Amino acid sequence: MRLIDSDGYGVELTVAGYQFPDHIDPRIRYSWLIIAGTANCPEGNWAFRWQALTLDDAVELAEWLRRIAVAAEPGGDPLPGPARLEFTEPNLSFTAVSMADAVELRIGLDLEFSPPWNRRVTAGEPSVITARLGAAELTTAAEDLGAELGSYLPPGGRLLGRVR
Repeated sequence: MRLIDSDGYGVELTVAGYQFPDHIDPRIRYSWLIIAGTANCPEGNWAFRWQALTLDDAVELAEWLRRIAVAAEPGGDPLPGPARLEFTEPNLSFTAVSMADAVELRIGLDLEFSPPWNRRVTAGEPSVITARLGAAELTTAAEDLGAELGSYLPPGGRLLGRVR
């Protein structure tokens, strides 16, 4: 999934696998996804990899991006205020703010996702990358993530937890 603006700033995220792919208990086997990515900002670029999202979290992210894309449509209804999305693990967070025919997406990267020049050992002050994205880019990102997650659904294609 690519969340990179025209200046080249943002993140690319992919699911690298499950944290416990061979565990006998399906609730554990199909729980945490390892997220690999790269980040680009004015200060530099870096790569990261960590078990940062549950499958439910990743599905929620794809749905959230679809909803945010509607606000970025030309003539679309702007977001009533900042739209935030956070997860159990604080490595990754998102805040979206409506702009003229776009959304300013603030991507928070904390702990194992922090840049090498600002490594963190406690959560709460993530490095933030801002990317200005249009509806098409947000919709494509949501579709790409959704397609990628299809291969990570447990047998029967049902989530084991709940989407918030």
